[in-house]
Amino acid sequence: MPFLKKLVTAAGMLLATTTLSLADELNIFLSPSPSSTAIQSFIPAFEKATGHKVNVTEVPYGEMHQKLMLSVQLKQGQYDVAQFDNSFLTPFGAAGTMMALDDRIAASTEYDISDFSKGQQDYGKYKGQTLGLTLSTEPFIQWYRKDIYDALGLKPATTWEEFMANAKAVKESGKGDGMIFGFGPNVSWWWMTLVWSFGGQLYDANYNPTVNSPEAIAATQYLKDLLAYAPEGAISASTDDATIKFFSTDIGAMVQYSGYWGMLLDPANQKHLNVIGFAPMPKGAVDVTHLAGWNIGIPADAKNPDLAWQFLEFVLGKSNAKNYINAGAAAIARKSVITDAELVAKYPYLPVLDLPEGTRIERYPQIRVWPEFEKAAIDTLAGILNGSVEVKAGLDALNETLKPILAQENAQ
Repeated sequence: MPFLKKLVTAAGMLLATTTLSLADELNIFLSPSPSSTAIQSFIPAFEKATGHKVNVTEVPYGEMHQKLMLSVQLKQGQYDVAQFDNSFLTPFGAAGTMMALDDRIAASTEYDISDFSKGQQDYGKYKGQTLGLTLSTEPFIQWYRKDIYDALGLKPATTWEEFMANAKAVKESGKGDGMIFGFGPNVSWWWMTLVWSFGGQLYDANYNPTVNSPEAIAATQYLKDLLAYAPEGAISASTDDATIKFFSTDIGAMVQYSGYWGMLLDPANQKHLNVIGFAPMPKGAVDVTHLAGWNIGIPADAKNPDLAWQFLEFVLGKSNAKNYINAGAAAIARKSVITDAELVAKYPYLPVLDLPEGTRIERYPQIRVWPEFEKAAIDTLAGILNGSVEVKAGLDALNETLKPILAQENAQ
């Protein structure tokens, strides 16, 4: 088993340097995901080489962040390593849930932070401190059907105007539907991306909402106009629904997080596997990359932070970077990974993960009131998309609704 031998060899280096008692155990907190599955595949080799037992607790996404925060607040020392969604970075930072990792990162040649772009290096930072390593790199990218585009003489869109024109051409050709987004319960992901790309913001530096700016109105109108080229029923499609439809039916293009590549590996979704192409997300008035993905770090009350760091180095360090993605995880955009010819041949979306130095990186809004903000936005967008609310009137009302919500952010 070459994969296991490589892991044992790398872990052997840890054994030679560890000064911890072999009685110490490592407790890991994960959420069911391809990243979690990949992490757990490394555990037997780590245990064998270091003599430390590794225990895993998996908690569903909807419960995991609250449970971890409560555990640390109670100083239970329950977990030494914890996976978390980047959208919770600010609440965790404000609550002191995670330990700062910067000194360990700076001293680690194995982790090699220089192997990441600047935007990626900052992905797990809260107020200048790194609270989480990158566990997956999942920017919005453009997925398209090469066979349909080639037949119509189309190229992947570089602008949103071209994206609309391509969608119209595919729809009118009769070869399939033009495009798909998650227009349903996750529509905020696409909406805020368009707002940023069109040159708008969701709120200003003082947390005043700005969702009815001319740029936000234009972005929202564009989102609504795209529905004309989407499949029937797309208005209620979740992000998973949209992705499965793109993989299994004839649709010209989709903008979706790169991490959904793993879904394409399911035999049930491989109807068009060999004719799906990848390109950067179209650009608007501003060159924006909407970046998402998991983080992983060390809880502030961890009993074994040194052993925890050794495990993180082992799983996520440069030596095992290829093994990590080959274990089924969503890619981590190390420069050495996304330029590796063998990996690119196997995972053709990897080059699109190269985040240009000039692009503006936007993440889920780093505010503690984001859940309330997002719910209000989704409720408004549902009415706009189904035609029951006019775009400007809906956004004007949403802007008013958001004022007391964002005021809470100022008060905290």
